[in-house]
Amino acid sequence: MEQIKIGNFIAKCRKDKKLTQEQLAEKLHISVNAVSKWERGLNLPDYSNIQPLCDILGISLNEFFAGEHIKENEIKQQSEKNILDVLNFVHRNNKKYKISVIIIIILISILLCIIGKYILVKCGYIIDDNLKYSQIYIIGENNNKGSVDINKFGRINIDFDIGANKYGDAVFKNPNKAFKTLKKEYSKGIKLIQREFNLLPLTNFNYKSYKIYGWQATNGTEEEVEQARFVSAFMDIYENSFNM
Repeated sequence: MEQIKIGNFIAKCRKDKKLTQEQLAEKLHISVNAVSKWERGLNLPDYSNIQPLCDILGISLNEFFAGEHIKENEIKQQSEKNILDVLNFVHRNNKKYKISVIIIIILISILLCIIGKYILVKCGYIIDDNLKYSQIYIIGENNNKGSVDINKFGRINIDFDIGANKYGDAVFKNPNKAFKTLKKEYSKGIKLIQREFNLLPLTNFNYKSYKIYGWQATNGTEEEVEQARFVSAFMDIYENSFNM
């Protein structure tokens, strides 16, 4: 089934009937643009328009699918050919449709993987390779940024050992382990921040809020306030493992 041949045939029959594209479109209650696309072979009429179109143009369905007038003694032969052509056309388009669906599914899957990884990194569940500890942190050397007192953190707890990632940002050598230790050893400061600023319990989803409010916590004991401020300092380092 040749769309261009059928399109040329529609145009010829329309002109034989002395109809403009606008008049044909009006009779079928469709747009002129649709008729134009048929006649250029860009697509075929919707199945609901084929029979009305044939009636208006004075042709049979066989002639429509053949894209030409058919002699009476050729009707049976052409009918069989048209059936095969239509089946082949449907098969080809179904195959293209299936391929398109598969491609779309693959693209969506890739996109979801990228977005999923981004969310997991931002939430602290996985660490981007570029943000992992990869070099020693020495103030003013290499591409190291800031002036973090890594010895202070190391003296507090070995789990708070600090290095630098490839961008020179100070990072904990084992962020997940450091985070768990913080929650255990600095629970008083964490609870003070949560209580004073009505926050949800500390997780990888809301650690930035604890970073912001830890410095501002005041309504607690001296130990609680001191721990809250350390939580903020901790989060300054911790977030470097999850923010580009």
